Amino acid sequence: MGMSIEKKYEILSKNIRTAAGRQRLAASMIQPLRRRRDYTSVGRKAFYVEQLPDGALPIYDKDADVAAYVIGEEGDNIVSVVKPKRVLFPLFEIAANPEIPLTEIKARRFDLIERSVDLGNASIMAEEDKKIFSCMDAVCDDPTTPNSTITITGNLTSAALADGFAAIERHDLRVAHIFMNAKDFSDLRKWDRDTLDPDTQGDLLKTGILGGLWGAKIICSRMVEEGTIYVCTEPEFLGRMPVRTDLTILSADNPKARLIGFSMFEQLGIGLHNPYGIVKMKIQRD
Repeated sequence: MGMSIEKKYEILSKNIRTAAGRQRLAASMIQPLRRRRDYTSVGRKAFYVEQLPDGALPIYDKDADVAAYVIGEEGDNIVSVVKPKRVLFPLFEIAANPEIPLTEIKARRFDLIERSVDLGNASIMAEEDKKIFSCMDAVCDDPTTPNSTITITGNLTSAALADGFAAIERHDLRVAHIFMNAKDFSDLRKWDRDTLDPDTQGDLLKTGILGGLWGAKIICSRMVEEGTIYVCTEPEFLGRMPVRTDLTILSADNPKARLIGFSMFEQLGIGLHNPYGIVKMKIQRD
């Protein structure tokens, strides 16, 4: 049985009178937020992001010898385009609709409205990255792709990652980003410091960039499957992300249900037009 409202107010009144009590209250409110930590989009770093002018169509050229891979109009499928050379990148929406009961607003000691908007933004960013890495998977898992998937047995080594760099550099491209799960990043922390130079500046940590290796930035994301690593070339040579409507927040209240709501959405396209610029690495651990 849950605690009664009277008991809750009794505990609040008792603890709010002292500094130690207020500290305990703050700690109790932080815990649920830690379980839903804000997500920062990192997948965009792999693509050339372009704001579309009004009336402009997201049409781009691809290499004539390979297919381009784009997210479909509904945002839930990936389309391979072999011909023609010019490819239209479909636009789709990613949306969130956080709602807050009016009765809950004063029952919280933190700004519930601001927090709900932050969580809505985080969910959109997470969904965006999910689609980006799904597109990368579609490219790398296609048997006709120029770069074969590199399989690693055991922990990630510098020699294995060097092979991933070589797979891209043999096409006269430069490696710019390495995407991986935090679990696999632990392998890199065990390397010699002469190999890996971790950058621990706070502003870089907030963007998801955890360090650099041989001129490429190492980026961690929970949206990258554990045991999977993507080695990518520079954004302008890999793919495009045309943005028609950037993240927009509108009021969407429901007075009859006594809810304060927000409609959050963005309209964009995601496409990878150069499979030569990406290689996938799979780690097989015992």
